[in-house]
Amino acid sequence: MALRLPLRARRFLRNEDGAYSIEAALVLPTLIWCSLAMLTYVDGYRQQTMNLRTTYALSDMLSRQWNPVGPKFVDGLGRVHDHLTESDDETFLRVTVAYWDEPANEHRLVWSDATSDGPVPLNQETLSDIAGAIPTMANGDSAIIVETWMNYVPAFNVGLKPSQFYNRVVTSPRFTPQLKYDVSK
Repeated sequence: MALRLPLRARRFLRNEDGAYSIEAALVLPTLIWCSLAMLTYVDGYRQQTMNLRTTYALSDMLSRQWNPVGPKFVDGLGRVHDHLTESDDETFLRVTVAYWDEPANEHRLVWSDATSDGPVPLNQETLSDIAGAIPTMANGDSAIIVETWMNYVPAFNVGLKPSQFYNRVVTSPRFTPQLKYDVSK
């Protein structure tokens, strides 16, 4: 025995007149959230890439230095880093020079400096924390290690938490055997 719907119910089910306001009210919030999430994730990747590119640029600039650098120079590099990343959030920079001591079978710290508001400069003990990231070098060869940090706060709350982007680039000096440090510069 088939269930027969009343005439009004059958007419309602066959009716194709109407507006899309209900469908729009259901789909529009999801569409807006997806658009904001996509913009937020793309912006995060853009900022992370910008930080990496800037780190490479600063490392290349330091590798071409003839003259010694100093605290003012490193603070200036920090301002250049901040400007090139175009970030509204805080950025930090640390520059370290180390060489390979073959008889001791370890990296030796020459000098390390950081932006005044950034991380602490490395010492011989803390250099061992990043020694695995320094490529194999010949005895006495030096390397310039540029580390950058950039705080990132997403523009919209779509599930992406605030984070800090970190990059490290190791470069060998191009025109001098070792990048020198002068406290007066």
